[in-house]
Formats: sequence, C-alpha cells, structure tokens
Amino acid sequence: MRAGFASVALRNATAHAASMVSMRRIAVELERTIYVVAGLPIALRARFGRGEGDCGDVRRAFCRRYWSPQRPLEWVELIVGVVLAPLVVPLAALWFTARNGPVIRQREGKGIIRHLIDQFQLYVSAGILAPWYYILSLHRDGQRRAPTFLQRCETKWGVFLLLRSRDGSPLSDKVAFAKRCEANGVRCVPTAFYLDDSTALDALALPDVDLFVKPARGRGGKGAQRWDRIGPSMWSNGQDRLDASGLGERLRATAKQLPLIGQQRVEPHPAIATLTSGALPTVRALTCLNGSDEAEVVAAVFRMSFGSSRTVDNIHAGGLACGVALDGGVLGPASNLGADARLGWHDKHPTTGAQIEGTRLPFWEELRSLAIRAHEAFADRVIVGWDIAIDADGPIVVEGNGSPDVDLMQRFMELGFCQRHRFGELLAHHLRIRGYVG
Repeated sequence: MRAGFASVALRNATAHAASMVSMRRIAVELERTIYVVAGLPIALRARFGRGEGDCGDVRRAFCRRYWSPQRPLEWVELIVGVVLAPLVVPLAALWFTARNGPVIRQREGKGIIRHLIDQFQLYVSAGILAPWYYILSLHRDGQRRAPTFLQRCETKWGVFLLLRSRDGSPLSDKVAFAKRCEANGVRCVPTAFYLDDSTALDALALPDVDLFVKPARGRGGKGAQRWDRIGPSMWSNGQDRLDASGLGERLRATAKQLPLIGQQRVEPHPAIATLTSGALPTVRALTCLNGSDEAEVVAAVFRMSFGSSRTVDNIHAGGLACGVALDGGVLGPASNLGADARLGWHDKHPTTGAQIEGTRLPFWEELRSLAIRAHEAFADRVIVGWDIAIDADGPIVVEGNGSPDVDLMQRFMELGFCQRHRFGELLAHHLRIRGYVG
C-alpha cells in the first residue's frame, strides 16, 4: 500500500513539473504581449513627442527597441499586442476595478467610476494598465505621479535588453553563479547538490540538514520547495514525511522536467526572525554601474512572507515588502504588491505582530558593501538586483537578477525612478554611451 502511494506521488511530481514547464512558456508569451499593450502609448509619445531629461532619453531608447523586433516571434507579439490593445485595456480596467475599487472607495472615499476614468486617461498618457494603477497607488494623485514611474514594459522588455551582457555572465545559472561568487570571495549560499534528468539516483547525496530546493533556472520563487529535517535522514515539507530514498525519488521525478539545485536552508538573524511567517526574509538591493563603472546601491526593499506562506518571501508569490532607507537601513511601512488592495499598508507584521516600520536592519552597511562586491564579480552587467539574506553572521547573497523588477522598488516610493532619481540618471547615461539615444 505504501509503495502504491509513493508511486502515485512520483507520477504526480513528474506531471506537475511538466505542467510547470508548459505553463511557464505560456506565461512568458502572455507577459510579453501585455508589455506590448502597455508600451504602445509610451512608444508613440516618445516617437512623436519630446520627452525631456534622463527619462526622456530612456523612453526614446525604449521606443527604438519597441519598433525594432529582433525575431519573428517578436513581430508576432507586436502585431497581436497592438491589435488586442483596444480589448485588453477596458477588460483589465473592469476586472481590477471590480476587485479593488470597492476597497479603495471604502478606505479613501474615491468612487469606482473615477477609478475607471483615471485608468483610461493614464493608459493614454503614461502606458499605465489596470494592475499598475493599483500597484503604484495611482488612485492617489495619479496624473502628477504617473509620469515619474518607469514601467515594467520599458525596462524588462525594453531598455534592459539593450544593456544585456554579451559574455554569458552566469546570473541565471544558479550553480555557475555560486561558483563565481565563491571564486571572488563573495559570501553566497552554496549549492549542496544539482539534479537534472541525467543524474543517477544513487549519485544524489542529500545533506542531513534543512533543505531549500529550487529550479536551477527559475525566477520569482516559482517551483521552490522547503524540506525541514525532522530526524536523522528524514524530512517534511509540512505535508509529507520522507526519508532520504523517498525524497531523492521525489526530487528526481521533478528534475526530469526541471533541473533543480539544493541548498542548506538559511536561518534569519534573530533581530528580523519575527518579520516573517517562516520563509527566509531577504533584501532586494538594486545596484547599477556609474560613469566610472563602479557599482552603486541605488534602491532597496525588504521582503517578508506572511500568513500560511513558509517557503518563499517573493512579493509576486504573495509576500510582503517595504522600502529600506539607503542611509541607515530603516524600514518603512509594508504592503503586498498592490494588485489586490485588500491587505492595505501595515506598520506591524500582519501575522506575527512584530514592528516593521522604523526597524533598523542589522549589518546594513555590510550588506551594502556585499552588494557592491558582488556586482564587481559580475562587472559585465550594468544593472543587477541582489537577493541578500541576513543571518547571525551577517549578509549572505542568495541570488542575482539581471533583469530586476522595478515594480517591487517603485511600489514603495512616492515618486518613481524618473523623478531625479539616481537609477534613472545612470540608466540614461548607459543608454547614451551605447548610442541608443541620439
């Protein structure tokens, strides 16, 4: 009977991994089509209008990339996005307003019809689609604030591609990433094992510790697994209890479709251990090369899990985050990504009750220094978003992101990266020196 249950679990794991791979491909294409829709008014205004200052240059560079697809699939995405824009914009506005409008009306008194009017106006003037109307809190003084934000379509689908590394710097390969960090003296969570469809089961040696397992080339915390040691060579993910053989078979089944890495799970510093419902909290530190090709930390947020989440802290996976003051590591008020407005803003952790706003992170200056040293080890990259944990011994790099999410940063800013912000200045500088802006 037990062997039968194990067989079913293995088949389910294999099917789930295959489904994840297929869904990821579909999600990428949908995401890119949405970027086309969001970028259309920005690209049109940049082509026929005159933007001033650093962000005017960034948007002209984005316009150049937008209207110059590099592959046949990009041409398809551009055509489909432009054709679907008149349908996507109102449907998205209706959906997200129905979800968030009543909450905002009750909390702040702004009528639902006004939300819809705002969203249509802001789409035409600034490429704001419905989710970002709420993510960036543009129901508050949106006409003034919207132009100051760099949009996700302008960065991840646009100018970040123009600044992409050409030497294969291994940010997306987590095994090679850890090796590069170790070789350059950057404290980083080491890889305990790597598993893919060519790895023999008897070659997999699981360390007898709490384990964190994730896709070797994943993003956003998707596919991550947490296995806590509950006895000698016994682990639990909160539902299943498996010995070394059972866990090895479970991971092997997933790795046939999706290569995995395993790490010893890091425990947070005692000073921030109550700012999470169980997952390791991390700082996302955004670094950018300056005019002297030296790395600077230009923005940071602190990410936390809450509720029943105990595996990842990623805000796109339902976590919390808050801004971090660069000059002292002090935390601001926390919220979720904002596309669902029900949670609102909190000065205390909604699960543990621990104080968030005003808390000073331990080892803050050491964390900033570590982010800069890490960027030096990947100096071919202009921009990197570093996920850095803080344990009892200080900051430790979890991973680096070569195309970091600007929503995560700007969600916690009154005005965005286009309002005389250092990141906007440096981004424009690098686009100019590479000839993307005339």
